[in-house]
Amino acid sequence: MTLNKTSQEGLKDGWIRATFILRKNYLEKLNALVYWERKRIKEVIDDALRLYLKGKKTKTKTYRKLTY
Repeated sequence: MTLNKTSQEGLKDGWIRATFILRKNYLEKLNALVYWERKRIKEVIDDALRLYLKGKKTKTKTYRKLTY
């Protein structure tokens, strides 16, 4: 996967900026959690994904280069 420099601009190594679509009620719960735990939303999402992915086996996906 080719990473675009603007999606990494101003971020620490190992981080990338991304956009996701999620359910409204999930965002409401995330915002409440962020407020009460005094964390940033990226920290809460990072924790949730780390716990979800822990122990999961994944295969590396290879991307085909599209030619037109």
